[in-house]
Amino acid sequence: METITTAQHPKFVRWALMLGIVIILNIFFNVVLTLFYPAPDYNAYCPAQPTVSPTDAATCDAQGGVWTEDPNAPTPAEMNGTTKPIETGYCDMTAKCQPLYDAAESQHELYGFVIMVGLGLLSLIAGFMPLGSSIVSSGLSYGGVVALIFASARYWSDAGSWIQLAISVIGLIALIFIGVRRFRD
Repeated sequence: METITTAQHPKFVRWALMLGIVIILNIFFNVVLTLFYPAPDYNAYCPAQPTVSPTDAATCDAQGGVWTEDPNAPTPAEMNGTTKPIETGYCDMTAKCQPLYDAAESQHELYGFVIMVGLGLLSLIAGFMPLGSSIVSSGLSYGGVVALIFASARYWSDAGSWIQLAISVIGLIALIFIGVRRFRD
């Protein structure tokens, strides 16, 4: 009876395949997130600005901006009779729309975090299933860990201190649990 032997691939080929799975898996996760849950469009919240900036409070307010007085603006007496118009402040055309956009962006980051964590956990779970290839299983597992890291990094600046602590604790517990269950000495 003839025995079929499988050729062992060099270690660098196995590592290259595993790293490729990790990288492409996370690119795939980000594309899925972008396609199915796109980021809010800035122009939908803050339309294009007028080409000529308003030079007084009334014009600024009429165009939807917020006028801010400049405490260092020269007074008419300081202008020495110059007929040049005096700008006493500036018009911030995004003061009203920017907070709405920031709130939508913050909500998008939260939901994106939840989606990426879910995809990362699914990848981790798939990595523990017997798939017939230790390299594919390892790639899926490491890809899930990288997805969790990327998800946390994207949301970290929007998360409060307690949420940051919770993310850290949950991540640490999950990795210790995986290490104990999967890699027994």
